[in-house]
Amino acid sequence: MANRATLRAVTVAATAGILLATMLATSVQARGKPRARPVQNWQELGPKDRQRALENLQRYQRLPESGRQRMDRSYESWRQLDDGERARVQRNFEKYRQMSPDQRREFENKYKRWKGGKGER
Repeated sequence: MANRATLRAVTVAATAGILLATMLATSVQARGKPRARPVQNWQELGPKDRQRALENLQRYQRLPESGRQRMDRSYESWRQLDDGERARVQRNFEKYRQMSPDQRREFENKYKRWKGGKGER
């Protein structure tokens, strides 16, 4: 049961990480509508984080509208998590980011098997 929760949490965190980096990279959407201001200032990011945020933004902008809407909904659900749950998800995501490529592949395969067993997609 804890593995399932961790798998889901990492998935949510990955999506949220991409969206958070996108939010850090810009405060204005491509359509010109203002976005919520990020807590962390763009100038406070290190070079690697800036590069990652820029790449994430570019990936987001290349998505079809339906993909951007799906990510926006995921980000909104992330924002609605309570602080404790959000912190737990962030810790799990950091663990995921520190995994070797083989460990990530194994984790992702476990997630796919778990998700497939739930009858989704």
